[in-house]
Amino acid sequence: MAVPTIIDSAEFESVQAQLKTRSPAMTAPRVVSGPTLLTGICFCAGCGGAMTLRTGKSGRYRYYTCCTKARQGETGCNGRTVPMEKLDSVVAEHIEHRLLQSKRLEHILSRVLDRREERAKRRTAHIAELRKRAAEAEAKLKRLYDAIENGIADVSDPMLKERVTELRAVRDQARADAERAEGTLDRLGPSITPQALKTFASQARRRMRTEGGGYRRDHLRALAQRIEVDAKEVRIMGSKSVLLRTLVAAESAKTAGFGVPSSVPKWRARRDSNSRPSESKSDALSS
Repeated sequence: MAVPTIIDSAEFESVQAQLKTRSPAMTAPRVVSGPTLLTGICFCAGCGGAMTLRTGKSGRYRYYTCCTKARQGETGCNGRTVPMEKLDSVVAEHIEHRLLQSKRLEHILSRVLDRREERAKRRTAHIAELRKRAAEAEAKLKRLYDAIENGIADVSDPMLKERVTELRAVRDQARADAERAEGTLDRLGPSITPQALKTFASQARRRMRTEGGGYRRDHLRALAQRIEVDAKEVRIMGSKSVLLRTLVAAESAKTAGFGVPSSVPKWRARRDSNSRPSESKSDALSS
C-alpha cells in the first residue's frame, strides 16, 4: 500500500554526500578534525584542486596555496596563494555579517521551510487517517464480539473467524504505521519561527568567535561546505538542507552550539576487559 515519503531526494543526496566526504576512507581524519579553519573545504576555482597550507620564513607566515600550482608551478595552474589569516577572516566575516542575519536566513530558507511545513501537514493528515482506520477496525471488531456474546453470530463459523483475523490485521497495521509516521514527524523537530531565526543568528555569530578572536572551525563548517578561491573573488557555498538541519538542531537544544563529527575517539567511562594489567584507577581515561 502507498506510504508517504520520509525524506525528499535532494535531502537524501545531500546527507549521502556529506557522509562520503567525512568518511575516513575518503577524507583523512586530520582534514575532518584538524585545527586549520578551511582545510578540506577550500579549493582553487581554476583547476578545482585543494588549497593546502604552506608556510614561509621558517613557519612565520602561513598561506593557502593551490596544490596543483605548488606541485607543477604555473604550467599546471595559475592559482593564487593567499595568506591564511586573510582568507579565514574574509570567509568567516562574510558568514558572520551577511548570512547570519535573521532576514537573510528567512530569505534563503523560505522555500525549504515551506516544503518542510507542507510535509509536516501531509504527515499529520496521514497519521489522522491511519488512526481513523484503526478506530474503525476496532469498532467493527467490537460489534462482532457483541454479536457473538448475544448469540447472533456463531463463533465456529469459519467466515467469522476469517473476518476477525482480517480486522485485527488492519487495526494492528494501521496503529503500527501511525506510530512510525509520528516518529518521522518528531524527527522534523520544532517549527522554525522568525524569533527562532533571530535567536539562532545572534547566538551563532557570538559562538563562531573564540575568546582569542579566532573562529571555531566546526561552527563555520555547519554553515559553509565549499570555498572556491578565484583571481578576483572568493565563492562561499553551502547546502540549504544542511543549514536547516543545523537550525533545527540548535532550536531543539535551545542553543546555537553545533559541530561536525571528528575522528577523536570517546574512551570508555569504566574499566573493562581492555584494561592493561598495569593500569591503575587514576590512569583510566573517561569520556
